[in-house]
Amino acid sequence: MEFKQELETGTFKVIGNTESSLKIKEVAEKCRLVKSDNGVKVELAYTGPNASKFMQYVEKHKEELTKYLMNPDEADLYEWMEASHQTPLTLKKHEKEKLILYVNFDMETHAMMTGIADENITMKLGSPLMEINVNELTRDEFKLKIFNMLLLADEIALLMGNADLRKMSNIQIVKTYLVEIYDKYHENV
Repeated sequence: MEFKQELETGTFKVIGNTESSLKIKEVAEKCRLVKSDNGVKVELAYTGPNASKFMQYVEKHKEELTKYLMNPDEADLYEWMEASHQTPLTLKKHEKEKLILYVNFDMETHAMMTGIADENITMKLGSPLMEINVNELTRDEFKLKIFNMLLLADEIALLMGNADLRKMSNIQIVKTYLVEIYDKYHENV
């Protein structure tokens, strides 16, 4: 919490958002991995405003930050877990569930969202895998988004041990279906 003293009254006034919710990505950008006797450790290389909040985040999430910094390709997984308030333990609870990848495309706004759902198309796990607007992407950017979304779904399926979801994240039909949406939209423009 930060305060500033008001000149006229001499009282302290709280400034800034007292409940700042830091994201793993913004904290990781201010950290580095340093070799130590026990392997590697996360070191905060930041001394600017709210440095104490960053330090508290680093203390609470050392393990996740270390993994995040050591495996930049898994950054999307850690960001998704943070956004959906999931942990490896909570994901494991979905191991035996019949889960599918679903796509929601709005014909008017051209917004597309993909997520993990149950058989009733009820979104599970709290956060979408991908949210994009087809208008804003080239075909190659769109294909890269699909590829990254399928990788993320595969990493989630691996973490929870869900074989059905893992099969779903690897099937060609998902990629084909999403590219068809892109092509149909761009034919009509």
